Amino acid sequence: MKKIGKISVIVLAGLALAGCSQKPKQKNASSKGSATIKVTKNKKQPTKMGHLSDQDLSPQKTVAVIVAYAGDRYSGSWTKALLDGKQNGIEVDLKNQSNYSYMNEGSGVAYMVSADAGYTLKQVNGENIYYLFSNGKKLGSVTMKQMVDYLNKRDSDSLVNSLAQNAKVNDERSDSGDDSSDSAGKKSNLPGDDGLFNVPTEFQGTWYTYNDDKMSIIKISQNKINVDNYVQELHKVKAGFLDKYTYGDMSASYHKATKNWGMAGMGSQRVHGINYMNVRGWMQEAGDGDFYGLHTENGQSVLVLAQGAGPWVSSVAWKTPQLAQQYKHKKFKDLYYQDDQ
Repeated sequence: MKKIGKISVIVLAGLALAGCSQKPKQKNASSKGSATIKVTKNKKQPTKMGHLSDQDLSPQKTVAVIVAYAGDRYSGSWTKALLDGKQNGIEVDLKNQSNYSYMNEGSGVAYMVSADAGYTLKQVNGENIYYLFSNGKKLGSVTMKQMVDYLNKRDSDSLVNSLAQNAKVNDERSDSGDDSSDSAGKKSNLPGDDGLFNVPTEFQGTWYTYNDDKMSIIKISQNKINVDNYVQELHKVKAGFLDKYTYGDMSASYHKATKNWGMAGMGSQRVHGINYMNVRGWMQEAGDGDFYGLHTENGQSVLVLAQGAGPWVSSVAWKTPQLAQQYKHKKFKDLYYQDDQ
């Protein structure tokens, strides 16, 4: 079973491969399938130059350079990723590249900075090429030296160093070489375990909401959910298992092995217009657990949080802290709250 944060030597080498790069031997060719993205240009260039180097970069600084570069150069998802990184720190999730059909170039690993922004890398003629993607489309390709030169012209030392200080890298790739959903949900030998639950891609990412005027941060990845730093690894439970056994029937070692597990599944039908994902504690007997559903409010994609038998909406999570702050006390007419019954 994979563990978040455990990174192989190969992946570390991939993240910091720019430290072994030689000078570019050729210009990067643009892909015909590249997305049409508005490129922002700073008309006023600072007279002071930065001192960043493309040599001997740590994994964290490599990620920081890429986010600082792409966030300044491209609008949309990368700009949002940069703003989120400044406020909450960068978190890049390593995933199987084969999970993303639009990522044609690379070496097998997708580095996802958010649900909509990511990159891959590949050596071409001894040069490390980074391929940048946003919203399912390729933006372009670039070398580490080109990114560093771009940032040095904008005196971005303090920005990159600040981003690198709080950067985290999570390894969320499946353990098996088989890319099918069944292998990605590989089963353990523990009774009742029917394999990891694969969260639909559109649910994945970082979401922000408010509970009693306090911000709550929800991070959802392929097989895990993190709510305010309480992490559950999501599993499927074998049919009929809960009819035969209770949590109290299981051994102390079983309790220890499954203490951070959650039972997860998608609803078989929509409830009040929303198709919810349900998460409960492993072998939880009482209670309905937590419900998470995708919806749209005011033109924005949101994650609806609900609880109870209704299920009744408890809050709405947004993709940015600013939107969560703006709508923290808002009740939406198309959602089903407990006082609506």
